[in-house]
Amino acid sequence: MLKRLLFATTIALLPVTASAEEAAMTPVSAPAATGPTSTVQLVWQVYLGGFNLGNVGIKSSFTGNGYSAVSRLKTAGVVNSFYEAVIDANSVGTLSATALQPKKYASNTVNEKQSQKVDLTYTASGIQLDAEPAYNVNRFPVSDEQKRGTLDPLSGLVYSLSGVSHSAAKPCGEPVRVFDGRRRYDIELTPSGQDKLKTDGGYSGPAQKCTIVYKQLAGFKPNLNKGKALPTITVWFAAMESAAGGPVKTFMVPVKMMTETPYGVALAHARKITIDGAQKTS
Repeated sequence: MLKRLLFATTIALLPVTASAEEAAMTPVSAPAATGPTSTVQLVWQVYLGGFNLGNVGIKSSFTGNGYSAVSRLKTAGVVNSFYEAVIDANSVGTLSATALQPKKYASNTVNEKQSQKVDLTYTASGIQLDAEPAYNVNRFPVSDEQKRGTLDPLSGLVYSLSGVSHSAAKPCGEPVRVFDGRRRYDIELTPSGQDKLKTDGGYSGPAQKCTIVYKQLAGFKPNLNKGKALPTITVWFAAMESAAGGPVKTFMVPVKMMTETPYGVALAHARKITIDGAQKTS
């Protein structure tokens, strides 16, 4: 549930220090590009029933027709008494006016039980998976057809942030089609009106309200949710202009997320937003 909420636009890190806002792992090489660069750096704080669960951090850069991103999720507070985890990830690829194409994705998950590394390489012939320990991809298979046209989890978030899928007709953006190396799912977004927000994270202003549905398509245990529908997530996007002259002119920043859980209301606030090096939150 924590990871599902964090990604929902989808998305975390440690109680914020400078080192918490950038992934600890070495980023994979970005595509060669020159020219002005648009950047966005975000930190979300996540709560459940009023208790701090952890923070999410992401930094993404866009130059020419290329993008790169690093992120970290680290649990914090009371959740560490029963589940402690750190997830570092990075991704690089190319972007056009309406789409992203990842080239390389790497993630490293460390919790109290094990460490899991995943590398995805995107080629003309398909997606190459390298996992350590190896995944048993035959037990709950994902077909090549189901993988086609998908994004890795971090690129899925960058896809929404970059605004390339948002339009007047689709103010919440197109569905995000994700394959994480083992599971295939969609994040579908439906407009729910405009709101004026003043968040605990320091953002104040207009925001597009969207309803998010997480759809499991392949690679999941058949009884994972025991027949119950997954909870709906509400997210509020704020449009923030980039003046750097890079390929992204307007970032769509998820400034607040909320969902009901069996343990209470889960909330995520963007408590630090930096566009082109300038902080946008108080």
